[in-house]
Amino acid sequence: MRKLGLVLFAFGFLFANAYALDLNISGAGARAKGMGGAFIGVADDATAVSWNPAGLAQLDKPEASAVGLFNMTKFTNTWDYNDGTDPTWNYSGDDENSAKHIALNFFSLVLPVKMAERNLTFAVAYQRMVDFGSVESDTGTSASGHWEQEDKFTGGIDAITPAIAIQIVPQLSVGLAANILVNGATLTQDRVYDNSAYYYNYEESMDFSGFSMNAGALATLNKNLSIGASFRFPFTMSRTGKWSEEWSYISGSGTDGEKLLDPQREWTMPMMIGTGLALRPTENLTLAFDFEHRGYSGTEYTYYYEILGVEYDTTYNAGWMSTNQFRVGLEYLFIGQNAIFPVRLGFKTNPQLDPEVTWNQTTTGWSADSAAVSGAAFTGGFGMKMGKLWFDLAYEMGMTTTTYAENYLDNSVYTEETKEVSHNILASCIFHF
Repeated sequence: MRKLGLVLFAFGFLFANAYALDLNISGAGARAKGMGGAFIGVADDATAVSWNPAGLAQLDKPEASAVGLFNMTKFTNTWDYNDGTDPTWNYSGDDENSAKHIALNFFSLVLPVKMAERNLTFAVAYQRMVDFGSVESDTGTSASGHWEQEDKFTGGIDAITPAIAIQIVPQLSVGLAANILVNGATLTQDRVYDNSAYYYNYEESMDFSGFSMNAGALATLNKNLSIGASFRFPFTMSRTGKWSEEWSYISGSGTDGEKLLDPQREWTMPMMIGTGLALRPTENLTLAFDFEHRGYSGTEYTYYYEILGVEYDTTYNAGWMSTNQFRVGLEYLFIGQNAIFPVRLGFKTNPQLDPEVTWNQTTTGWSADSAAVSGAAFTGGFGMKMGKLWFDLAYEMGMTTTTYAENYLDNSVYTEETKEVSHNILASCIFHF
């Protein structure tokens, strides 16, 4: 029974982290995504506000753009327990879940002007910085009968982003963007029983707020080479929320009306620095390479609470891993008689904030080993530029595998593996005035 209790604890630990918020900020745009996100040294459309705002100075016409996102993610979980002394305790299992949703990825208005013969560009955008989406299902039996439950997590953190870029000299531009964080996420839990008179429904809504700034520089050394740098400055992000639930069991029914979620929480997000290189061997071909470092290991997590009318706060290290991401992409332009048809390919590493954890039992307790998790994503896309209109379509497939393990003194081992495969389709339209 001792081992069974620890294994059940592991299940509880994993379930509690199934909805851990992945707050890793993502860039926007179908064109950039089709190139694997290697856009810091390119940055020549409105989505530069999220990759490198200095690139806005390259735009010479007023424009409006919109990008839509369709996401479908499949989660596959497998678990295995091998008892070191009694094989009758051995067991294994697996399950699969999938989630899909549609969201606005990006919307912008851009106004370029001239100031002292230098390019000056103003922009305002609405962008999704963090996209949530997961689903879990479970079944069981209680006094009220057999039940099935679905837990769904949706939404995202968006930002209203005014930005400005200026051409310092013909070969160098700088830019600045401010991000006002809005929106949030919703968690719903719906349990249904064989007896339709019984049910359980829970809903939790989370609202995020904060203010951040990112800056960039772009140097065009010649017509074949440009180098960019981006800087996301540290900022604090807050989360508040509400929850409600209702239920009907054989033992009775009830409801809890809307209540404040557990204490307000804050994260101190780190400095994020990236650099990018764009090579143009020919007028039709662009090769792009990006590297970005994000110091998430220093992120602190604070929650505020009240006891008997006295307010308290507690701060922890968030336990995240710093990330290093590599991105590479290409774009080739096929020139038609009345239109241009770009084709894009890309690849990026996909480092995760949460580490893999292995617990090792010792004679005095437990110790934990953590390891970084990095997935990968392959991308592609194509478009059409005709007159004042530019259409783009991109596809991104990401793959990540995470493991969790417990090693016991008697050589018993519990392991769980989670495979996540995501499919993102982005479609965009740009209109030049």
